[in-house]
Amino acid sequence: MKKMTNTLTTSSDLLFELISDGLTENEYVFADGFFSADEVTILANRLHKLDSIGQLQQAGIGSQKNYQTLKTVRGDHIKWIEEGQSIAGDFFLNRIHELVQFINRTCFLGIRDMEFHFAKYPIGTFYKRHSDNFQHSNNRKISVVCYLNEGWKKEDGGQLRLYLPQPDGTESIMDIDPVGGRVACFFSHIEHEVLPTHRERLSATGWLLNEKSFIK
Repeated sequence: MKKMTNTLTTSSDLLFELISDGLTENEYVFADGFFSADEVTILANRLHKLDSIGQLQQAGIGSQKNYQTLKTVRGDHIKWIEEGQSIAGDFFLNRIHELVQFINRTCFLGIRDMEFHFAKYPIGTFYKRHSDNFQHSNNRKISVVCYLNEGWKKEDGGQLRLYLPQPDGTESIMDIDPVGGRVACFFSHIEHEVLPTHRERLSATGWLLNEKSFIK
């Protein structure tokens, strides 16, 4: 495996500042270059490896006793990322940890934990409109999606669609293409969906929490 280095530099600080400002001003932001092309390849290879050895599972909806898998609602396959599982996974979590430190210094959100998974959407799958907080819990504050797709084109589909409430009671739509290296961050109460994908769609996706994760 190609060695990965932590590239937290002045340019990374500027990227983190862009993300922090976007969250503060608009409650959502997306930015390119969160991971380099080489890092995207390494993380995507890790996801492919997990898939090849049968480690990805059909994702579900709901929590605990209300958990269920419904392919008519959500079609991705996932594997939770935990420390010590792999070099690639640890590198990913370290980068997110750096982002959390910056956001806590600038946005004062009190992020205390995070939970992330690799996700693969097979061709033709989607995730219908939803918000990321469960019915009786709002510990997820920020949703973060890091895209691992090389050479993605608009006609490949799979866009993240955000439904953004407007002051007049209407809502606007923002579509974000899942381009490799791009990160999308938004407050977890914002409703969103993943549009049908016309090629395999890869990401590392999760949430920044204001209390300890229940999945650990």
